[in-house]
Amino acid sequence: MRKLATWVLGLTAVLGALYWWYAADSRMPADADFPLDIAELRRLAGSLPGDLPREVRYEKVTAFSFPGAMIAAGDGWATQEMPIYAYQLVYPDHTAMIDSAMPRDLAKPEFMVPYYDEAAYGRVSAALEKASFILITHEHSDHSGGVLEHPRLASLLPALRLTQVQHDHPQYMKPAVVPEGSLANYQPLRYERATAIAPGVVAVAAPGHTPGSQMVYVKLADGHELLFLGDVSWKRGNIERQRERPRFVTEWLIGEDRHAVFGQLKSLHALSQREPAVRQVPGHDGDVVAELTAEGYLKPEFIRIGNP
Repeated sequence: MRKLATWVLGLTAVLGALYWWYAADSRMPADADFPLDIAELRRLAGSLPGDLPREVRYEKVTAFSFPGAMIAAGDGWATQEMPIYAYQLVYPDHTAMIDSAMPRDLAKPEFMVPYYDEAAYGRVSAALEKASFILITHEHSDHSGGVLEHPRLASLLPALRLTQVQHDHPQYMKPAVVPEGSLANYQPLRYERATAIAPGVVAVAAPGHTPGSQMVYVKLADGHELLFLGDVSWKRGNIERQRERPRFVTEWLIGEDRHAVFGQLKSLHALSQREPAVRQVPGHDGDVVAELTAEGYLKPEFIRIGNP
């Protein structure tokens, strides 16, 4: 019995250590760092002539349902909704987009998808055809699938601003399927740290979640500032508590650079303390979107508007 008890205790200790390492540990590395110069982003946002966007609209197309323990290391196993959004920037005479959600064929119930809004996706699909530019925060299909599988992808390519890194890592776009040869002559967006895309819009390279991850800073005509994080952070709590996704997600399911993401979470946390007026929009946080809607930063449902 003593040997059995010793064996059980040893096995319990091993399993506990493994659980802590793969599911609970989220210690911030001492050397984690990510340069994020908000003054430079503001300068770039005003560096191109023209009107700033007057509003940002969104469509909630579908959602994942993930246990909290997959979203932040050490959290409980109760499920949380992970809404999937596309965003529309409305200028006085044209529109643009950030992310494109995903079509119905990619939103399969076996991937913990509880519902799908066909009408919302119809508005996203139509808006993609009218957008003067389309930015994708990263390669994953819940952000890129709507444009990559659009039936008129060829006509969208002049507006699509895939970065060179996103273009070079199609494996991260699966299960979205890009028609063979459709990007053969495509000229991707190339930049180092940050670049102005349009008046009031700046792309910020943030590799880590995927190689081609980027954030998007938006300055509106009314002075409101938004920083779309893509999936650098799934929820606000990742930033507030500086907690990464657990290793079993980052290493086994995503293939994420945890060290890079920790640096980004650290910088975003510092930015939230230093510049609370810059409202951060995590990739899948319905509570944040609801708050920003109530405060007038975001508006629900896309509008139809022609390009100049």
